[in-house]
Amino acid sequence: MPWLSAALAAFVVVAVASPAVGASSISPSLRLFGMAGERNILDEEQFGIVGGRLTCGVAHADLSAVRGVWAPPYVSSDLRLDLRFFGRSLPAERYEWLPMQVVRHGRCGGVEVTTTTLAVAGSRALALEAEMRNRGSSAVDVPLELAFSGTLDSRTEWEFARPSSATPAPSRPAAGGVERGRGGLCMPLRTVGADGTWDAEGSHWSAVVRLRPGQARRVWVVLAMGREAEARAECARVAADPARAMDATRRHWSRRAEGLFQRLPRLEASDPRLTAFYNRSLVHLLTNRWDVPEFILQPYYSTGSVKGGCVCCYLWNYGEVWEILPLDDPAAARAHILHYLKCDISTHFAFNPVNGAAFGPWYPVNQEKILGSIFHYVRLTGDTALLREQVNGRSVLEWVVHHATLLDDTAKPVAMIDYGPSNSHLELRRGYPYNHVMPDLNGRRYQGYLWAQSLCELAGEPKPWLGDRAARLKALLKRELWDARARWFAFEGEGKRDLRWTIQMYKLFGSGVLDAEQEEGLLSHLNDREFLSAYGMHSLAKTDVAYDPADVDNGGPGACTCFPPQVIEKLCRAGRPAEAADLLERILWWGERLPYWGDSIVAERIDTRHDTPLQCTLDGATGAQAVIFGLFGIEVHADGSVTVDPHPPAYSPRMALKGLRIRGRTFDVRVDGGRFTVRSGSGVVRSLVGAAVTARE
Repeated sequence: MPWLSAALAAFVVVAVASPAVGASSISPSLRLFGMAGERNILDEEQFGIVGGRLTCGVAHADLSAVRGVWAPPYVSSDLRLDLRFFGRSLPAERYEWLPMQVVRHGRCGGVEVTTTTLAVAGSRALALEAEMRNRGSSAVDVPLELAFSGTLDSRTEWEFARPSSATPAPSRPAAGGVERGRGGLCMPLRTVGADGTWDAEGSHWSAVVRLRPGQARRVWVVLAMGREAEARAECARVAADPARAMDATRRHWSRRAEGLFQRLPRLEASDPRLTAFYNRSLVHLLTNRWDVPEFILQPYYSTGSVKGGCVCCYLWNYGEVWEILPLDDPAAARAHILHYLKCDISTHFAFNPVNGAAFGPWYPVNQEKILGSIFHYVRLTGDTALLREQVNGRSVLEWVVHHATLLDDTAKPVAMIDYGPSNSHLELRRGYPYNHVMPDLNGRRYQGYLWAQSLCELAGEPKPWLGDRAARLKALLKRELWDARARWFAFEGEGKRDLRWTIQMYKLFGSGVLDAEQEEGLLSHLNDREFLSAYGMHSLAKTDVAYDPADVDNGGPGACTCFPPQVIEKLCRAGRPAEAADLLERILWWGERLPYWGDSIVAERIDTRHDTPLQCTLDGATGAQAVIFGLFGIEVHADGSVTVDPHPPAYSPRMALKGLRIRGRTFDVRVDGGRFTVRSGSGVVRSLVGAAVTARE
């Protein structure tokens, strides 16, 4: 290769005397995504596990409690599962989280108890294991009580809010226990392998487990949810050998983690905070993948996952992972792009995973997201055939041009677009506007034109007029909206001109629409008095009159999770690595204090947004994306060549990407201070930081 140097809910309880199992089936790669409870800042309302077909809430301060189960399309949002020991609930003294399980530890007198709550892989089933160990010198009888309650429904609408259940599920006697259900939906509850007593009317089970001195015994509770036949079958299958089912789930997730690192590179860095940040970011590609037969796409990537929040798919969020998802799951990326084009994304912002129907209002940022998703997918995979695919009577390429010019009268000279009075872009809450002629949205059109032009050329249908309109738009943006005195862009609407100091302006870096004066002007505000705090970046400057302490995502005290990583990547692309490194260092704590990232994170303290159901967002993967394509400066060109231009931060001068796979080639990039090495196949090239190298096919 030539190198060029260049710039749920059925229950089964089983008690046996056997040693603890499970740890050996968790691979080192999966362990990278674990988190000890003492590090976690999420409260119980935000905390849960996922399994690909089921997610549930885990009350981590309690030793066994489960709160709510969502297994699309089925839901028992008020489900309560409590296993009590010695007649009471025990507190958890410590716990550990992995995406599919939470292990909690507690004690009562001389009895140590460890519970594991786990979402069974490939199933709408949940398993709870409790291991009791007698540390005393005399035998102990441990009274156990299991209480279960909850309504049950099937929902076709999975949107931003968590779906709720309301239909009572009456209890009735069943073989070996009780069964709750109505209308063909079922939640069986039974015990297996333990001497106990069922109160069918109250869905309550009690038993006594005797422990000799030093003896450990385990009890399992198995839950399943769904149509009667399905739920009963899953209950029986998992209950037949719950330890084996749990072990199989751990192995399944270990394979998923290993597979993730076969498709995406591993990061090594001299600063362990950077590695933790990168790995924590990647977890969102695992937690937000669903394999649900009733969903329109297989697999399906949701905007959210934990506890059923935002299981729909917003283009706004999906489009944020436009570079890393094609590397991880190109087939799914392609399928999602095609489905978005089937929807009317000029009037809606998301689609429902059950029926595929679009819903919600239009977000004017939609067009940038679909264009960027198509552009990066084609660049990273080389799949130009996508551009010829027919969707609703148009080729994908025709849709590209359509969305690049939406609201643009191409028969007239290029002009600023008035996006109207809607508050749908920033969704500010205090009545201060940012609408009509908005500079960041108009500025993003520049990149959209160029993406469309490049894709047209690649398809053999050149449209140079797209580039011409981009150039004219750049000049017009400065002439009409740049405020040289404020060193910022103004917005205009209803005869008024005003400034809104929004993080969105920094999204223009690296696109080419800004000149040197504008870059320097915008960067002059990237300081601790305005946009920066010790733990991140503010979505509105602290000096903005519209700043709202209660509005984390776009109103100031923090930012949508994807915003800072996006800005970091764009600053790197714009040749501003020092500013990028400074911002990145402020958010490295994300990797150490949160098991997964919600829709927005606070900047002035170690905290996250609490008033949202979106607590595990797909666009959390933008953190790793920024590392790959920003810090390491990876860029794929139309001809398939790959440029590497690393920007190591001063706090981590040594870093390496191992196993970056692009278009069938594998790259290893190692940076050591001021030098870096790129290996691919038999090719090895060494260069100085600042002198990019390009590998050609």
